[in-house]
Parts: sequence; structure tokens; C-alpha cells
Amino acid sequence: MSSSAVCPKRFGLNYDPPSIVLEYLEVSTGKLFHRRVGLRRLRASSDPARVAEKLRQKNRALLAEDSVSFDQIVCLVKKLQESLSDKAAAAVNGLTGGLNRSAPPQRDAFDYQKADLNKLSEAELTQHKERMDVAFLKNQKKPGDAGYEYDVQVDFPDGENENDWDSEEDLDVIQRRFSTRAW
Repeated sequence: MSSSAVCPKRFGLNYDPPSIVLEYLEVSTGKLFHRRVGLRRLRASSDPARVAEKLRQKNRALLAEDSVSFDQIVCLVKKLQESLSDKAAAAVNGLTGGLNRSAPPQRDAFDYQKADLNKLSEAELTQHKERMDVAFLKNQKKPGDAGYEYDVQVDFPDGENENDWDSEEDLDVIQRRFSTRAW
């Protein structure tokens, strides 16, 4: 099934178990179909943008970028998460007699300007890369988006931080090595 053969019509939400139902039209036959996408592993603490991107990757034909906006998918995931957190809060209130003793989850602040990502473990590095991917995908401009410009080229000023891994001297040495070799 290609993305041009289907036309998404509307979404529905099942809260227990959490799932998204997509009604779509198969253009070639003119028939309406429903596709249920289960999200059994969804948690209230999950990153909704990351979940939305995974949904889009696993259902490319139905959730193509040109037919369903990324923000709409994120919004649907957030609604399911709110339902999960409401259920969890109700369960906690039932167990504690109305006293909610759980603190809201806090995101850890991480300063990428001062941190050395080379010193992180593979798992920590993967986690940070996933967070960066979510931020990138959220800010990414695609053809058809407002403010989209093809092939933008920007010259950045020299950074404040000094680094020696790409110095001009190294480039000169490399150029001399390659220019003196006989191929």
C-alpha cells in the first residue's frame, strides 16, 4: 500500500488499552477502512514526540508526512498519556485515602555546552541522541511547511570555545601529504 493510495479521514482513541484508530479511504476502491494501532507500552512519562515519530515510522503508508501532521499525532499521544496519568492518580488516591504522595517527574537539566558526551556510556549516549532527534524532528521544516526554504546556507561566526581538532595547521599538513603522493 503506497501513501498515495490512501487518504486519512479521521482519528479515534481507545483509552483502555491505549490505542489510536485511524479511519482512511483507499482511493483505488473508494472503501473506508479502520486501522487500530496499539500502544500497550505507552506510559505517562514517555516522550510524546518520540512515540509519535515511532508511530509514523511503523505506519508510513497511513501516517505519511504529507497527509498527517506530526503535531496532530503528538496531540493524540498526549491525550492518551493524560488518561493514563489520570488513572494512575485515581489509583494512588484510592490507596492513600486521597493523599497524592507522588511527586511529578522532573526532567534532568543537561548542559550540552559544558558536558563531554565522549565520557558517557553507550546507553546514556543513545538516550541523549534520541532526545536530540525528537527536538530536531519537532523543529524540522519540510516542503509545504510555513517558512520552508530549499538549500539554506548559513555562515556561522567563529565559536567562543577553543578547539584544536580542526585547526588550520592540521589542514595544511594533510594537504601537503596528499599533494606530494604519486597516485
